[in-house]
Amino acid sequence: MKNISLGLIAPFLFLITIEMMAHENKTDTPQEDRTVCWIQNAGFFIDLPDGDILIDAILSSDDAIARAEVPYDDVRLIFVSHVHGDHFNAKGILQHLRANGKAKAIVTPESFQSLRSAGLEEDLKSRILISYPDELEKFELNGFLGHVLQFKHAGVQNIGLGLKGKDIGLVYLNGGIQNKELVDQMSERYRQVDIAIANKWPLNNTDYVKQVEALFSPSLLLMAHHSGAGDEIVKENGGISEMEKKMTSTIMKGKVFQRRMECESF
Repeated sequence: MKNISLGLIAPFLFLITIEMMAHENKTDTPQEDRTVCWIQNAGFFIDLPDGDILIDAILSSDDAIARAEVPYDDVRLIFVSHVHGDHFNAKGILQHLRANGKAKAIVTPESFQSLRSAGLEEDLKSRILISYPDELEKFELNGFLGHVLQFKHAGVQNIGLGLKGKDIGLVYLNGGIQNKELVDQMSERYRQVDIAIANKWPLNNTDYVKQVEALFSPSLLLMAHHSGAGDEIVKENGGISEMEKKMTSTIMKGKVFQRRMECESF
């Protein structure tokens, strides 16, 4: 057998290493098995092969989500950023937890108090993680590994999310990038994610979009806290397609959903 020069092998090893680094928080699950759907405002439903996610999406106590009906019957993680009614409905969350014994929730102390006032039963408390950390707080729930971080928002306790799972890498930046130190720490743990979700106001700034790209390199950047094609910031930017162009780069696709339960594979 002929000897192969290390000089010939080294470039291939380098390319393999770079490829592995590029997929640090991305997953290899086929796109047709993973979709993200817009509920309304900042609410998203993420459909995954081994258990689904609701982010700021339980906004009623009398709909299919609250009743955990199909397709919301396999939710494993409910994330609530803060107590405002366009992100959170206490009775709806309790109804979903009662109907779906697989689901666990992450809420702030303020949101937990609202759940108690709405009739939280003792047996549900063990399925709720209360978090409002000064530093990044690590958690593990139902097979999802993640971190919670604090964001300032209109005088209420407000949290964002970093998430890793077998089928997803995600960051939810519900409040911009005010605390650079914490966001930098988040970036160290969540590079090359599948999805980044950010509020519409900072996304109106091209520099902010570039920051999100540099920090997290998401494949898909989603706009949150908007009202579809009629949203004022969307209209200011020339409509959905122009707003999406502003949010898109060579590695990142921008997406602004126009109607409820519009979905995108990732």
